Amino acid sequence: MRLLIAVCLLLTGASALAQEAEGRLAGPVSMLFPHRTTYLELAEEDRSHFRLDYVVQSSAGVAADEIGLWYERGGAEVRLDLTPDGLISNPPDADTLDADPDIWTDQPGRTMSMSMQFAYDGPDWQSPSRQDLVTGLSQANRAVRRTAGVAALFAPDFKTVIFQFDGPAPDAWAIDEAGERHALTVQEDRALFRPRDRENRRIVRIELGAVPERILFDS
Repeated sequence: MRLLIAVCLLLTGASALAQEAEGRLAGPVSMLFPHRTTYLELAEEDRSHFRLDYVVQSSAGVAADEIGLWYERGGAEVRLDLTPDGLISNPPDADTLDADPDIWTDQPGRTMSMSMQFAYDGPDWQSPSRQDLVTGLSQANRAVRRTAGVAALFAPDFKTVIFQFDGPAPDAWAIDEAGERHALTVQEDRALFRPRDRENRRIVRIELGAVPERILFDS
């Protein structure tokens, strides 16, 4: 199953980081973090259970912890922190997006890309309720359609929750109203759940054998 990767208006493509002749300029913040301003402008109650994740990848095989990305604010250098899988854990705030400084990289001549993914940001990652997951999916879908405008007819409809782990997925169960346990579909390092499907409407919560590294939304 492919995760949604989105950086352009229709939320369907990935953009390469532009570079100057010396290979150090990555591009302005606004280019590397599309739709983040729109996301931050949403009312809190419209984004309480989802977030936008930005992930850096190198086609040259450079490990994420070896990629340096930074910008300057108020005369100080601000480093973008990357997790081992390339997730930027400190994306720019609204003031930085408004100032729109350039982002620089220590990887001259490398080919990199920045992708955007929709992710769960609600409570109880190891045992989330079905309702919290539905709320996250609904908020993400509304945000996509609000941004897409007329193109909303072609926008994705998020239905699947992907619990992604650092290593093989542990036991994963859906617990229904009667307390019965139903095994989730597991694929290598992921467990999948579609909370809005008819057969899952009696599910109350999910129980996972470990805390997932990330919880992503897909169609």
